[in-house]
Amino acid sequence: MKRLRSFARITFDLLIFTAVCLSELALRKWFRPHKRGFFCNDESLQYPLRESTIGVTLMVSIVLAVPSLVIMVIELFKQLSPQAQSAGEKRKSPPAMAQNSKQGCRFGARLMHCYAQIGYYLFGLALTLVATHITKITVGRLRPHFFAVCQPQMPDGSTCKDSFNYGRYIEDYQCVAQNMTESTLDQVGQSFPSGHSSIFFYAMIYLAFYLQSALSTRASKLLKHLLQFIFIMFAWYVALSRISDYWHHWSDVLAGILLGACIAFIVATYVAHIFVRRPMRLNSNVAPKPPAKPSASPAGSSGKSNTTPPVLPAYTFGTLPYLPHPHATAAAVAAAAAAQQQAQFAQTYHNYGYVP
Repeated sequence: MKRLRSFARITFDLLIFTAVCLSELALRKWFRPHKRGFFCNDESLQYPLRESTIGVTLMVSIVLAVPSLVIMVIELFKQLSPQAQSAGEKRKSPPAMAQNSKQGCRFGARLMHCYAQIGYYLFGLALTLVATHITKITVGRLRPHFFAVCQPQMPDGSTCKDSFNYGRYIEDYQCVAQNMTESTLDQVGQSFPSGHSSIFFYAMIYLAFYLQSALSTRASKLLKHLLQFIFIMFAWYVALSRISDYWHHWSDVLAGILLGACIAFIVATYVAHIFVRRPMRLNSNVAPKPPAKPSASPAGSSGKSNTTPPVLPAYTFGTLPYLPHPHATAAAVAAAAAAQQQAQFAQTYHNYGYVP
């Protein structure tokens, strides 16, 4: 029954992941970006067209391969580390079970954990793609090389070279540049936010979170933080290259960075539960404390009478002992002690402070 529930849960999660991926494909195929107007004297749209430093193919290869490879390598080292081997020896199964079943179960659990971490990462990556594309087609901001790629022409045949179009917000235009395809026309109006920035920052920040949780600092405390710095600086380099290549405005890059970082934090914290600490386990070598023995009843098996008061330690609160006056006679002291003993037998004893 437990295996059936686990299989049903994995199948349902795969269906959700597939639905998110299909929604991204549907957005690209059936939804076109909002057609936004422009000013002919807008200098932010007059930059030349350049090749991207990090192309789309290279971007997809990096964000898919690098985090997946890092997660698999770390999980493999966890499986083969001496600490994992010693921990597996301590948790030996009963002699009736096969010895290789222990190692197989532990390796299977580690493998499932590796698959789960990669699955969580890919799910967040799909969410980042969907969120970025929805924002792009909704805003429809023009790229900095808009005039170089589109070469807009108004319905009356005029262009931005005509002086009477200066200072006028133009919404009705048509791109007349050579080799202008529908895909290029859609891309020129998808500047906000930067897809490279959101995707790379999601991938590298999620990877930094994973390293913070999974990578030990026993060998070197600075190695983990150096790797985190390298990954984040690579994402920062890619984001800055989108500005220098004139594919995005600086505000597009900033929005992409914030979007990718937020999704990475949400997925790592609430989906993958990377920062959840494991509960502490008590050392099995330490003997547990014996349970406290119940206090003996006043009328025990020895046959003592209930009227026999318990012996009062010096630091308890009960009937105070008689302190004779310095100038009292011996007869007075004996009489007072007898009276106090008689009163002690007559009243109920209360022990307020003695702890056995």
